[in-house]
Amino acid sequence: MSTIIRLTFIEIRKKKILYLTLGLTAIFLILYGTALYFAYDSLELQEPFMRATLSSQLISMGIYAMVFIVSFLSIFSSVGAISSEIDNGTYDAILAKPIKRYEIVLGKYIGILLVLIPYVTFFYLGIIELNIFFGKGFIVNLAFESILKSLLALYLLPILLTSIGIFFSCSMSTMASGITLLIMYFFGMIGGFLEQISGVITIENTKQALSNTGIITSLIIPSDIIQKKASSLLFTTSSGLNLSISSFVGAKTQPSVAMMIYILVYILVMLILAVRKFQRRDL
Repeated sequence: MSTIIRLTFIEIRKKKILYLTLGLTAIFLILYGTALYFAYDSLELQEPFMRATLSSQLISMGIYAMVFIVSFLSIFSSVGAISSEIDNGTYDAILAKPIKRYEIVLGKYIGILLVLIPYVTFFYLGIIELNIFFGKGFIVNLAFESILKSLLALYLLPILLTSIGIFFSCSMSTMASGITLLIMYFFGMIGGFLEQISGVITIENTKQALSNTGIITSLIIPSDIIQKKASSLLFTTSSGLNLSISSFVGAKTQPSVAMMIYILVYILVMLILAVRKFQRRDL
């Protein structure tokens, strides 16, 4: 399996989409930093609580944009991991050697994550550092423990989307896998917005319908829950106050432990299904 992991890691590094993403990430951080410079300069005359709240919204917006970019990179890195190699006939030679099919699936999966996890770390810490640098005392006091917990929660995003992408890649063509997973991702994102909107609706029937829709979409693809969990871990103070609740990209309430366990089980099931599908697939 180590050989598959190494080859996948090298393959991902050679893809143009990785370097294009890194270039666009650098441009984003420059533009985001410029916006923060002017935004924090305008907060000087605000009340302390308002400064802290607006500061949390600026961080939430940056993290939300990061989640969007990381999600796309995870999807496009994984949906062709298996199917493209099948189309090229690569596995005819590989499987002639003493390599089991599950090693290929797991090797591809781990190899992709070896690229995505460091990228998430760099991007996330870049956003936090820019806010600390330009905040100059206006930023809410972020504890190291909160930053670390939030980052660990965000790691689940590429882990989740890559597991789904690998499963689809074992089941369908690259194009079909990409389209399907993109639709699912946007489906989950819209469901998350509907659930957020339900929090400000006063009509009980409408409120319940929107909330139920958000819950159902979260069960189908819980990617939006991960973003909400990361946000709540970062901004919930020791007193329980959540400074990101006023934003649609924040989290009204912190996702439960049961939901996080569901995500872990979801990932494991996707990997098991991917292995079983690839073992049965006619190459």
